[in-house]
Formats: sequence, C-alpha cells, structure tokens
Amino acid sequence: MSDTPADVASVRVAAGQGRVRVVAEDRDDVAVTGDAAVQREGGRTTVDAGPNRVEVRVPTGTDLVVGTSSGRVDTEGSLGSVAVVTESGRVRVQRAEELDVRTANGRVEVERVDQCSRIRATNGRVTVERTSEADVATENGRIELRSVSGRTTTHCVNGRIEVCLDAAADVEAETVNGRITVRVPSDVTAHAVTGSLPSGPPPEGADCTIATRSVNGRVSVETA
Repeated sequence: MSDTPADVASVRVAAGQGRVRVVAEDRDDVAVTGDAAVQREGGRTTVDAGPNRVEVRVPTGTDLVVGTSSGRVDTEGSLGSVAVVTESGRVRVQRAEELDVRTANGRVEVERVDQCSRIRATNGRVTVERTSEADVATENGRIELRSVSGRTTTHCVNGRIEVCLDAAADVEAETVNGRITVRVPSDVTAHAVTGSLPSGPPPEGADCTIATRSVNGRVSVETA
C-alpha cells in the first residue's frame, strides 16, 4: 500500500515484536509492505505495524520515529532526523542528519550522522563509524566512535571506550570498569586532564581538551 504522492515531512512507525526496515530512496510517497495500518495527516504518515516484519519505503531526507517493544530496526539510505526507542532489539542506521537512539537491550550500529549522535543503551555495544558530535552512554557495553569531528561525551559503567577524532574537538570519556583510548590527528595538540571536562577554551597552545576518567582501567591519549 502507498500514500498518494505528496510532500512527506515525517514518518512514525510503532511495532511490537516484528522487525522494522525503513528504506529512504528517490520517491515522493510512502510505501508499506507487511501487516500494518497506515494513516496520513498532512505531511506525517503513521504506520501501526502488526507482530510480523514490516518494510517502509520513504522519500530521501524524511524525518523518522520508530518505537518497538522487541524487534530489530534497520534503516537504509539517507534520512533526516531519526529517533528510535526500543526495549530490546538491534538497531542499525545507515545515514541520518541527526540521531537519537534509546534501547534497553540491543546492539547499536551507525554508519554516518551529519550532526549529533545521541545514544543511550542499558546493555549493548555501540559502534558509530562517522559523526559530527556524539553524546553516548551505556551501562554494560563497549563504545566505539571511529570518526568524530565535534564535541564528544561518553559515559560507561562496564565497558571499553574508544574515540577517534578526525579534527580538534573536546572529549569527555568516563568509565567505571574498562579501558579508555582517545586518538587525535597528528596535527592536533590536545590538552589531557583527569576528571570532568572543564568549562572554557583549552589553555594556550592546545587545540582541544581531552578529559578522561576510569576507576578500573588504563587510560591513553594517542596520536592517530
């Protein structure tokens, strides 16, 4: 089923235990495959999915909100603002303008976010290939931010934290049990401190400040 061609501003998907797949592509409508009820109001489309898998195809750049109780969420293509809330289930996002993910149990994998990645996970590893800014927190699960160009905040109770900067940016990384590794470009001078990130700019001669703290685990700031 599909909506008639129109300006699609946002899509909301509510699902129970079934898998949700959202594909952004060159189109001007919303097409839904699977057992789902579809409602349209103005520029917003709401998809109320049944217990089985549902696939939603949307125009490139569409804002997306997905809520599930337990079920995998996958997005493909370039989306606008993406928000995902799930109790359990793996979340994979290919590309978004900005991202907000909240999950209790499930791995989070992100390829690219143009602005800020905000991720909260209770149990599950978080991997972000590329993002501008990042605000990531887990209770149990490793955090890997492989290419970050803006301000970054990471907090973890049990798990290793790895942050790789591709530009000068302030970083705050804290874990109770686990190693912290922050890598900076060779042409960036970082001021390293222990504890919270201080307010204000870095001291003279430094391009950014790296603040780290681990109760049980090695901390290292390295040149990439």
